[in-house]
Amino acid sequence: MDANFFHYKVQRTFLHTLSPALKILLILVLALLAFYLPVRICIFAYPVLILFSAIFLKFSVSEIFSDAKPTLAYMILLYIAGLILNLSNHFSSINFPAESWEDVYAGISKIFIPNLTYLPLLAHLALSLEITSIFYRTTSTGQFKDGFSSIEMFLTRKDSAPLSDTLALAISFIPRISTFWNRLERAWISRGGKDSIFKAIYLFPKLFHVSLREGYEKTLAIQNRSL
Repeated sequence: MDANFFHYKVQRTFLHTLSPALKILLILVLALLAFYLPVRICIFAYPVLILFSAIFLKFSVSEIFSDAKPTLAYMILLYIAGLILNLSNHFSSINFPAESWEDVYAGISKIFIPNLTYLPLLAHLALSLEITSIFYRTTSTGQFKDGFSSIEMFLTRKDSAPLSDTLALAISFIPRISTFWNRLERAWISRGGKDSIFKAIYLFPKLFHVSLREGYEKTLAIQNRSL
């Protein structure tokens, strides 16, 4: 319930009422298709999808920003990678000690210009994540399970779908991790903890432990239900 991103939003839009099985197929097809589109189309489609989610799907600004956080994190990571590459290229092109320090500092400002080498990867990844987040926001865990069950029974021609529970739990585990982290972070702050490297060192093992325990309890619940 406390998940910040990829969390189901109760609404009555056309995507909410779409067949769960069809939505699962659309997630797979569209998210993969995003990696094969031209970069210009990805750059154009990304803000269009954000406007679509705000106007037609009634997503709030905070929800849109929360879903964009993974993309922003990748953008910062790729910018740092580009910065290191620019720095390496700049100093490798200078002949020491023949070049003066004025020549070294002359092109230093160019180092901070974003390296476009990683732009295609970022554009494809951002569009794919945005497509996925829209379907996550409009599909509940129960709908995911129903969709997987329909697909599994269609493919196996059987009346049962034991694999659907596992797949539905795997899909729903992404926002659950965010929920666990929010709870741990609130407990850390309430005890006077600060944002530092010690926070990550202390909380990440706790997050791992809580996640494993959740998976174990869910497994026992499914086994008991199937008896």
